[in-house]
Amino acid sequence: MKNIKIIVLLMLALFSQNLLAQTEVKKPSEVFEMYFGTFVKNDNVSLSKLNDYLKPTVEGENAYQVDFKTVSQDMMKESTDNFLSAFSKPTADACRKEAEEYFTAMMENFKNGKLTVKEVKVVQNEYIEDQKIAEVTYTVSFKVPAKLPEVPSGEIQKVKPEDLKKYLVESVQYFKNADKTVETEQNFRLYQLNEGGKIYYWNGSPDEIVSGLTDFYFESFGSK
Repeated sequence: MKNIKIIVLLMLALFSQNLLAQTEVKKPSEVFEMYFGTFVKNDNVSLSKLNDYLKPTVEGENAYQVDFKTVSQDMMKESTDNFLSAFSKPTADACRKEAEEYFTAMMENFKNGKLTVKEVKVVQNEYIEDQKIAEVTYTVSFKVPAKLPEVPSGEIQKVKPEDLKKYLVESVQYFKNADKTVETEQNFRLYQLNEGGKIYYWNGSPDEIVSGLTDFYFESFGSK
């Protein structure tokens, strides 16, 4: 009789686990990978999948509307303008093309970062009684140059166009032939949403992924 009770309890436990798994539309790790593909890699396929996944939670609308081409162009212009503003106008005007190629190569290595989801813990939200949170621990590795070319010497406003061009062109090759791998471990939270008897995961501030990774990435260039 005791053995029968144990078997029944085990069956009920397994049934409960299976029921929970069936109501989970996607595992938290899968959802996070869609967020990573969308907001780090700027991948339109990932964006489409993420929006399709979340549509039941936002009345059939797209949860995220992003024009990656426009965002990329705006970011490239802002980065290039800020960089060149330190130099004299003649030098800046003469080196704009090389500066754009420099930032393109730099960001390409960032977007090609390799993701590994290490652990997912589903915990109770301490602020909302009936909501759980998936705490995702992940690593991302990037290829970066072990060193960069020597920055043109002297007063920055007196740097000649040919010297800045040389530095930028060489830097592009350093990024394209990056010979050092750096890795960072980060955390991200996905919040459970219950819709139609199914469990979804989402986060309203996906820029947290990018900001944490960019801080690490831009500190990784050159020898330490």
